[in-house]
Amino acid sequence: MSSMSSRTARADLAVRADLARRRRVRASRPRASSSASSSASSRDEGELELISLIETGARDDAVARAIGRLVDAFDVSRECEDVRALVDALEGTWRLVHSTKTEFDASAPLGRRADATTPGLEALFSILFDDEKKKGNASNGVEASSSPIQRAVLQKLNDGGFAVRQGVSLARDGRGRVDQAVCFGRGGWFRLSANATLESPNATDARARGRINYGFDLAYLDVKSPFEARVPYPVPFKLLGKEAMGYLTCDYVSENVRVSTGNKGTTFVFVKEEKSALPYADELYGAE
Repeated sequence: MSSMSSRTARADLAVRADLARRRRVRASRPRASSSASSSASSRDEGELELISLIETGARDDAVARAIGRLVDAFDVSRECEDVRALVDALEGTWRLVHSTKTEFDASAPLGRRADATTPGLEALFSILFDDEKKKGNASNGVEASSSPIQRAVLQKLNDGGFAVRQGVSLARDGRGRVDQAVCFGRGGWFRLSANATLESPNATDARARGRINYGFDLAYLDVKSPFEARVPYPVPFKLLGKEAMGYLTCDYVSENVRVSTGNKGTTFVFVKEEKSALPYADELYGAE
């Protein structure tokens, strides 16, 4: 087993061990808190089921049902009373372990956004290829689809080629950064970094509660082997405008597991790791 896959396996075992520990602690508590303990225990069982299904390569529909049960039992406005509490829940390094899949849509090669917006080049493809049925609108639903790059990265993840990590670093007011890091083991990493703003868990728009709105403004490939080099992203993000912006919902979050859905309809399952698992952790979080 490679060092990267070994580290991944240890992280999954750590998640399972911590869930088991939390169940033992709750079982030892007085019966007076049995109702709350039962609810928390049920969520722990749901997380264990989800992680087990993902680890064993279960069918996508079985994983989707497990995700649905967790999400249905979670209300961010009830679990996190304010932005500060949600910042505490989201802060840190999260490793992507599962994502839903979308088919390539030739009429929207850059992907299709769930809210029906089509900024920049996405608008051009929409004008050229979309018929009225496909265009839809935000009220009647849109067939969202991910971009080719995202599909390629997630397929490689499913094949076990590398690890995808997300670093969330937010100030107490909910402003900060969210990074996506595609880690190639000892070979280096690709960093895609964005400024971020966290929506209140009590936002008027229920769909926006706990959502991370982001705008990419930094990206580079950091090569470590067989030689060291840093290659910047070739296109200035300012030229991309709204195409470089998006969001991640907060469908579920706990000490160990997080579920989010992106603006192009992909649902992601993350597990919590040590902050240091992000290769440039000190730069993002600050030296501790």
